[in-house]
Amino acid sequence: MKNRLVQLFTFHFFNDGLLACIVLLLPFIKKDLNLTLTNIGFLTSLLSISGIILSLPAGYLNHKFSGLKILSLTLLFYGLGFISVSLSNSFIFLILSFLIAALGFGIFHPIAFSLVAKWTDHKNMGRAMGDFTAIGDIGRIVLSSSITFIIVSIGWKSTAFAYGILSFVFLFLIFFLRKNTDNSSIKEKKLSMNLWQILKNKKFIFAISTNFFDNLASSAIFIFLPFLLLKRNINPSYLSLFAAAFLVGNLIGKSGLGRLADRFKNTTVFIVAEFFMAVFIFLLATTYSQFFIVFYSIILGVLTAGTIPVRTTMVVESTKHHQQYEKVFAITSLFSTLATSLAPIILGRIADVYGIISSFYTAAAFALLALFPAFLFSREKNG
Repeated sequence: MKNRLVQLFTFHFFNDGLLACIVLLLPFIKKDLNLTLTNIGFLTSLLSISGIILSLPAGYLNHKFSGLKILSLTLLFYGLGFISVSLSNSFIFLILSFLIAALGFGIFHPIAFSLVAKWTDHKNMGRAMGDFTAIGDIGRIVLSSSITFIIVSIGWKSTAFAYGILSFVFLFLIFFLRKNTDNSSIKEKKLSMNLWQILKNKKFIFAISTNFFDNLASSAIFIFLPFLLLKRNINPSYLSLFAAAFLVGNLIGKSGLGRLADRFKNTTVFIVAEFFMAVFIFLLATTYSQFFIVFYSIILGVLTAGTIPVRTTMVVESTKHHQQYEKVFAITSLFSTLATSLAPIILGRIADVYGIISSFYTAAAFALLALFPAFLFSREKNG
């Protein structure tokens, strides 16, 4: 079991790290190819749209086969996606390139979260989910903290090609790790599940609604933060440093808030964090001080990422009696990635029409909307 968790955490390190890297290419691609922020929003949404299409099939495959074997293929798509980006000279070619990369990103989380849920004691679910999601942010920090310096030095096309090759190197290392670890099978009881039994569960509906609005609020912050910084006349070569500050906050938030969800009511932790998320999104959009931009970025990193393990414990809590986490997280991922896909398109369009500041105000409003289903979840839990 320990070896399997090591492999799963390693996958998450690479998955989230490479996702952060491909997003940080976009400000430079935008300038070179004369793209609009609506175009940027559309490209980033492609990374999530695949999750809408692949969530349910991924849940089915995970139920029938080894989830770790399926996850080992994701790095192949990442590598091909980065190399395709390096060859792109038009928006249409970029769409194709991001779709290739999205195949890997789309199947990862529904499989990975279900494996963590199955392999973890429910009393420590917040901590387990927090640590699992935090390792992804370590990957984001390690792999993306210097990428803008590399882009400034050798250009975005050469950088994308280099990260594509790096993805294939990671793929080789993963296969080496699988070959040299204990792959003894763990027999799990396969239970039949009536999908209607889950969908008529009010707590589950409130849980996925909370996930939906929280993703609308938080998922595009990292994407549009570089464009807000450029509007504040930040040197482009320093963008990765500000992004790293945000990601450090992610790491702290996932580990810290996940543990708080084990000690206190998960809904209380979520509601408090989500409210302050809205407040600090508004503050970030209105400040011109570089010091406060860094400070607010760290706080927002804590809050936007810290709610992920908390809301995940809500999903597990509402459906633990089914013991069918493959399909539960497939459904959850379907709605979460729908929000993640819509957010950059909505915020990108608002940024083009009304300005980047207005898009951050909109994200703050989405955070406030997430409070309502979380409150209803809490009432249903106590009823």
